[in-house]
Amino acid sequence: MSKKFLTMACCAVLTAFFSLSAQAIEVKGQVSYPYKGKIFSSKPSDKDKMEAIKQAKLAALKKFSTGFSISEQKLYAGMESDVQANLDKYISNYRVVAEEVDTNLKTLNLVVRVDINDSLLLSEMHKNSPQQPAVQGDGSLFASLFVAREISESKIFDERRTTITQKSSAASTTREASAGSVNESAQTTEKATTGGNTIRKSAVNKYRELATTDFNAAFSTVLTQLGFEATEYADVHENCGGPKPEALKAAFMKGDEIPSKLRNQAIRAARSCDVRYFATGYMNVSAPQKDSVSGKIKVMVAVNGMVWDISKKLPRKVGSVGPVQAFGLADDQDSARREALRHAASAAGQAIANQLASKSIR
Repeated sequence: MSKKFLTMACCAVLTAFFSLSAQAIEVKGQVSYPYKGKIFSSKPSDKDKMEAIKQAKLAALKKFSTGFSISEQKLYAGMESDVQANLDKYISNYRVVAEEVDTNLKTLNLVVRVDINDSLLLSEMHKNSPQQPAVQGDGSLFASLFVAREISESKIFDERRTTITQKSSAASTTREASAGSVNESAQTTEKATTGGNTIRKSAVNKYRELATTDFNAAFSTVLTQLGFEATEYADVHENCGGPKPEALKAAFMKGDEIPSKLRNQAIRAARSCDVRYFATGYMNVSAPQKDSVSGKIKVMVAVNGMVWDISKKLPRKVGSVGPVQAFGLADDQDSARREALRHAASAAGQAIANQLASKSIR
């Protein structure tokens, strides 16, 4: 059986793929900016506001870069000054979500949400990376199952408050002398101490399953670009047995993990089909909402997952996904959801590729 080899470094392959699939990641940036103010005014000038926004953008970019792998952080450090000098190149748009002016301290507190073109940023990073020995997927078979779910019902419990009150009293006698007679009166003073506790229960969510066709297609494309042979767990079940895909999906519809017994049964079936890498996970899809900037429908997707090397008797965790967030914008909610799922798949594939490449896994 012939093996597939990449003729370029893994990072360069990612560059080629992601240049064709632009996406943006939404990140929040916060800054407390000391301003000079206007002449004869204690409020910040327009110039102050623009500089505060710039600093908030930089804060968002710094927050985003903390999620890089060690190798990526080294690449980013080499071009960070260029990125900071060309912010608008990597930040497609922004919106101010909170603004507060402290005229006494002459401080402008600002919170912005920015859309970072992570595909372009990573592309530039890897373009400038030194040439390394080719990293290969080696034609290894990579099977995956991801579930997309949207909250259909959320039960939120009221707080339960238990109050304990302790009371104590003290008596005193007052003697008054008037016109040769003595009057006595008793007074009682009460003191109360109150304590207790509050119990809060987590919300219980029910989900409805969404189609993952667009996610699976985009995810498989990334893996194929990296030299892996991608397949879905449904094909594993059809050819090599194991639990039905519906059983794994049902587990994710109830919680964030697959029971170990069920997972191991699926891994054994995948191993018998010569699968080397097996990934499972879930995507939380937000309800559609109107984007305040573009006016279009916006849907957010957060991906979480795990990757195992199952080539040996004991599966080894070799990678993880998430939480990776992506969003889609479109004129209708179905198109926005599909766009968000495609972007989420690209981001998840990228995260897995970076981790496998950093470990030189073949």
